[in-house]
Amino acid sequence: MNILAIDTSTEACSAALLREDGCVFAEYELAPRQHTRLLPKMMTTVIKVAGLPRSSITHCAFTNGPGAFTGVRIATSTAQGIGVALKIPLVPISTLATLAQVSFDRQQGDSTLVALDARMGEVYWAVYQRDERGLASLRGLEMLSKVNDVIVERTISQGAGHGWSVGQPVWSVEQSVAVDPDLLPDAQSLLKLAERAVHNGETCAPESISINYLRNQVAEKSKKV
Repeated sequence: MNILAIDTSTEACSAALLREDGCVFAEYELAPRQHTRLLPKMMTTVIKVAGLPRSSITHCAFTNGPGAFTGVRIATSTAQGIGVALKIPLVPISTLATLAQVSFDRQQGDSTLVALDARMGEVYWAVYQRDERGLASLRGLEMLSKVNDVIVERTISQGAGHGWSVGQPVWSVEQSVAVDPDLLPDAQSLLKLAERAVHNGETCAPESISINYLRNQVAEKSKKV
């Protein structure tokens, strides 16, 4: 199993490859509005350094949102193109789940509240728990909320994402909570969640992928009220 992973859902751009022998090759750069230029180069680099032909890739994982609209579309369309060309399944993974995995990879706590700035005084956010394998598992739901409506549980041990820069002035946070607002999703952490998803059969065909638009979910809920 050779999994290629890509992320362009925030200001960061990254690509990573998990080779079947367990070796990981990764490229990451903080480069706003340069994803279209950088991503193809990064994918080529990780595949070349891994010493694999492109045809040996068995799965393509990507962050499918929420996040910057254009960035999410870049990763989604790129993954879809790879899936069609190589006739391989895709592995869509939440941007917030990927950020939570980054948080667990960099920090020591067992639960994290991840938050991304959604503009207009809103944040995309969720609480994730570290499972027995060290992987991020969603606790509750992923949400799009006004900053004042975010529920910061006292049980969380850490936080990550630039949504904290927006929310922290009004959120009541225990001193023991380790917050890193500079953390962003990256494809290397995405690979860990993608591997779990593949083992669980959570893949899809290139023609059936969807984007995780939390803003659309809010709109749909409003229509039902």
